Amino acid sequence: MTAFALDGSRILRSTRSSISETFSERKSMYPAPFNFIRVGSFSEASAVLAADPNAKAIAGGQTLIPMMKLRLLKPALLVDLRGISGARDIALGDDAIEIGALATHVDIAGSDIAERFSILRDCGQGIADTQVRNMGTIGGSLAEADPCSCWPALLVALDAQVLCEGPDSRRVQGVRELLEDAYTPALEPGELITRVAIARQALEGYGTFVAFKRCAPAYPTASCAMQIAYDGDRIASLRMGFGCLDLTALAFDEGSDIAAGRQATENLVEDVAEAASIFVEPFADAKGTAEYKRELARGLVKRAFGIIEARRLGRPAVETHQYYG
Repeated sequence: MTAFALDGSRILRSTRSSISETFSERKSMYPAPFNFIRVGSFSEASAVLAADPNAKAIAGGQTLIPMMKLRLLKPALLVDLRGISGARDIALGDDAIEIGALATHVDIAGSDIAERFSILRDCGQGIADTQVRNMGTIGGSLAEADPCSCWPALLVALDAQVLCEGPDSRRVQGVRELLEDAYTPALEPGELITRVAIARQALEGYGTFVAFKRCAPAYPTASCAMQIAYDGDRIASLRMGFGCLDLTALAFDEGSDIAAGRQATENLVEDVAEAASIFVEPFADAKGTAEYKRELARGLVKRAFGIIEARRLGRPAVETHQYYG
């Protein structure tokens, strides 16, 4: 009995120590203390953000909150944008589609416009999981400038623009200029993205967004957006963008030079896929080597061509998001 009691006390001390260590580690999963306010307009939000360098805007929070829980970000003040009226609107105009910055992924994927332009539906409905799709916003996705997010790859392919509002002015800039570096959007202090505009001309023809990922909630290992306009059975223009394969989303404009005037034959698809695999500049990480990711880019190009050609001919198309593991 004495021996058992001694062993038991050792076990108890060990367990208490383990619990204490675990609790200490888990404390870091809670955000640092912060204040919180809700605003009614972008101009109000912009003024608050410009006045306080330790403030951060929050809409869906699907990127910001995890970074706060890891204490990679420690804002002293969160400025909630969700009360801004009309900021989730999606409108089809004569020249462009305009999407409010606070439109969620599911807002876009379930809209009448997405039914008409399948590339938008493919992208929105394949992002992460139900929670992220219902809470995450297109403006937040762009403002975080995460190179693995889905919307940036699509929007650079379509050469979309964003309306930005600062404390004293408004301006329009291209998404390609906005995403100047990983996690570093070209926004001035206090400046916010308020709307995204995609030219109707960029959405002519048929399109898709395809991704290869470990599981539904994960970021893709590689993604590809493709939109093809046709002149009869020949390609008039081809727009392409890649995600997760560099420090920013990549627009592959050279693909249109290769494809213009040609039919979507196996040879044409091989030519574009080969050029794309050379064009991308992937880096090795836990998801795979650079060469592996180049092969993924090649495969996604072929997959996108297959889906678009099936849609053009009125045939069933394969799934746009493929999971493994």
